Amino acid sequence: MKKNKVIWTGLMLLLAVICISCDNSDDIVSTRNSSAVQKLYAVARQSPDAILQYKAEMPLFTLDDIRSYNPETGKMAFNSVKFDTHLFYDSSCKYRVYFYAGNDLLFDALAVSWFSSAAYWDQLTFQCDFYGPSDETDASKSHYYLRYGYPGIIDGDESLKQLMLKNAPAIDRFISILRSEGKIIGD
Repeated sequence: MKKNKVIWTGLMLLLAVICISCDNSDDIVSTRNSSAVQKLYAVARQSPDAILQYKAEMPLFTLDDIRSYNPETGKMAFNSVKFDTHLFYDSSCKYRVYFYAGNDLLFDALAVSWFSSAAYWDQLTFQCDFYGPSDETDASKSHYYLRYGYPGIIDGDESLKQLMLKNAPAIDRFISILRSEGKIIGD
């Protein structure tokens, strides 16, 4: 009888150690996940109704690729990232850019060129300026902007105000992550 008590006591201690080690590994995993949430990245996805089917999805950039962001102007600068020309300049491809923090989708924006941005005044857009990603001779001349619609045209549009309100927490999180990495300018 005494032998059985020793065996049962030993088994109970073994189970307690296993349970404690499981709790510790969960803490390690959750710590890793919380730091992963801070990692920004963006992918472009093509709309299924696009006239020209090009690439269904393209990785665009990560937090490390972003050199700076100015929340006042929406201007984003990158460290030698080359974007596919179809992303901005071929409107028949219909790409949206999805911004993530870890596994969380923050917001999405329509990819447009500076010229076509005037047609999308009621959306958040990821715009490329005149030189664009196709200017192989001097990519540093390209400028990119994350902004709502065509600047200054329709300030009072109600649908744009609602979209801005909906995206505000996600945009704030986006800016907060960039600020913690020292990538915000214009403050």
